[in-house]
Amino acid sequence: SRVSAEERQFDYDLFVIGCGSGGMRATKMGKKLFNIPKVGTCEMPFSQLSVEGRSICDKNTVGGVGGTCVLRGCVPKKYFWYSSHFGHELEDAKGYGWAIEVKGHNWDTLLKKKRAETERLHKAQVEKRLPQAGVDLLVGRGKLLDGHTIHIGAPANKTVTAKTILLATGTTPSAIDIPGKEHCISSDHILELEKCPKKLGVIGAGYIACEFACMFAIWGCETHVVYRKDLPLRGFDDDCRRFLARQMERSDGVILHPETIPMRVEKQSDGKYTLVIKESGVEKSFTDLDEVLMATGRHANTWELGLDSAGVELTRGGAVKVDEYSKTTCDSIYAIGDVTDRMQLTPVAIQEAMAFLHTAFGNKPTKIDYDTIASAVFTQPPMGTCGLTEEQAVKKYPNLDVFIDGVGGGWQAEYFNFTDSKEELMVKVLVDRDTDKVVGMHIVGKDAAEIMQGFGAAIKCGVTKQQLYETVAIHPTTAEELVCIPGIDMVPPMRVYKNGKLVTQ
Repeated sequence: SRVSAEERQFDYDLFVIGCGSGGMRATKMGKKLFNIPKVGTCEMPFSQLSVEGRSICDKNTVGGVGGTCVLRGCVPKKYFWYSSHFGHELEDAKGYGWAIEVKGHNWDTLLKKKRAETERLHKAQVEKRLPQAGVDLLVGRGKLLDGHTIHIGAPANKTVTAKTILLATGTTPSAIDIPGKEHCISSDHILELEKCPKKLGVIGAGYIACEFACMFAIWGCETHVVYRKDLPLRGFDDDCRRFLARQMERSDGVILHPETIPMRVEKQSDGKYTLVIKESGVEKSFTDLDEVLMATGRHANTWELGLDSAGVELTRGGAVKVDEYSKTTCDSIYAIGDVTDRMQLTPVAIQEAMAFLHTAFGNKPTKIDYDTIASAVFTQPPMGTCGLTEEQAVKKYPNLDVFIDGVGGGWQAEYFNFTDSKEELMVKVLVDRDTDKVVGMHIVGKDAAEIMQGFGAAIKCGVTKQQLYETVAIHPTTAEELVCIPGIDMVPPMRVYKNGKLVTQ
């Protein structure tokens, strides 16, 4: 007779494929808080990259404990951001009386320190955190053989069974299908360049593309960003997109090429590259590029995962299909994080890991509210955002007040008063007139990411416009504008929607 999952003996009670931020949280907290007896995980061999070649087209064959965020994403990206940001701050300091001579930027120093830090973070998990938590780590690519069996490839070369399996394999950079795409690098590679390029082409205008474009432009690299839409950062609030495009050009020196189509990438005889685009029906070439970064999105890392063998289905977009509790179409398998393409953010994956543990092992089914998640884009200046964009909000809340300041330019944070900086500031607050509830909040300007973290908690708690009015401002700060403009300053809304239609602008 067939043995049920409850009666069957497994090697592990929980086995996690993928050891990025979400996977690590599930393994360690599974042992610590939920007392899961036997917990294991697998991850591919460590590398600074997720591929073994220098092309975005190379397959994902290496990795390391820590995953994209820690090793080749958010964490090293933020160190690069700090480095480029000093370029502006050193200039700003002159306006406050500091006699500073900037002799340039040492790329080798930044690269060596970045590599050392990512290696340290990886080793800390492998040698200390996971063993201390009682989690078994097997090194090699995990592949499902059925709903309870995983084969781990080299160097582990081992097959194990698990009562419950969690997929947390993340995403990998996507390449658009144009001739010469193999000459392009990904966001992995741009963090591992041996020297700073003097001329860079960027295909795409999402947050990864825009973040790196700002950094390299500030480092003195001639940076061209090519994208099909009229504005960068599709999916973010349109006012913020328009404002940030202005900042990227005026403050950072990024050269934007909106409404253009990338046609091909050619390798020159001298080893450099030519990016050919089509603008208004006419082809145009950018020659002598040291690198071409293709930052056109990321897709679920399901290659060689064996999903068919376990009956795990994918969405039309290629992500692992899950219900609101992260269960896949196989009852014994769950999935969290970017591989499910619900919201590609590290803290979201961590929250999903905890929700999964409560659901699968805590007898407390838990789901995530994706409407009130704060996030940031580390451009120069950065953008902080929480809740809905104006375009989303008016569909859900047809009676909407839109409070905005600075969107037209010319408004700067007080910090810049003594400087020659061109960096500007804008804030935006969306209020549902029917309930007085704040349903969206956005800021582009100095310290925007740090500011938005606190307001993110307020929005999660259901803050209202009246409560902003009653909140005493901290003065002088940039953050006070988010409180005062719709609050004590009684600034009228710039736009008013009634029954979904714009009536005041």
